[in-house]
Amino acid sequence: MKQIISFDKQLLLDINHWTSPWADQLMITLSKVDFWFPMYLIIALAMFFPRLYSPRSLVRREYEDAVRFRIGIFGVITVVLCVILTDQISDFVRDRVCRPRPGHDPEIGNLVRLIDGAGSQYGFFSGHAANTAGFAILTSLIFRRRAWTVFSLTWALLVCYSRIYLGRHYPGDVLAGILCGAVCATVCWLFYKILLQASRRSDSDLQDLR
Repeated sequence: MKQIISFDKQLLLDINHWTSPWADQLMITLSKVDFWFPMYLIIALAMFFPRLYSPRSLVRREYEDAVRFRIGIFGVITVVLCVILTDQISDFVRDRVCRPRPGHDPEIGNLVRLIDGAGSQYGFFSGHAANTAGFAILTSLIFRRRAWTVFSLTWALLVCYSRIYLGRHYPGDVLAGILCGAVCATVCWLFYKILLQASRRSDSDLQDLR
């Protein structure tokens, strides 16, 4: 375990010091949550238009005849739930593991380039990594558009990399965050399928009553 932790710290320092002025600003921008709000809004709106989903998507294969508003609401609810889950789980784990962020680490803290500040005291695991990975994986499962999958996963990896580059998280923190995001996305995807199935059954029951 000591060897793994030592490797984690050394890798952090290597990435954190492999730098240039333009990369500093780029990584700060990538890490800003509010910078990506327009993208989140576009994706939320896209969920209300089934024709934007791939023919391979669950919606187009089985539920395209469902109410468009209902499909969009289910998608938005599921993605919001995924983000809340990753946020809450990362906060819960962070407050119990209590692993100092690189900038607060007594062993290497003075060696870390704190381009955008040291952040809060503890950093295991990365909420940014969990949020972005969860969002990218879940929306890729929903839309099944190859272009979106490639873009969203590349975006998520760049955001994750930025957290290491800025000295906010160790690579291990980020990997754990990605794993959490993947698990939460899978759980929320199953929940999404349940919502669609329940909606279909409800419509069928109403038809029978008529």
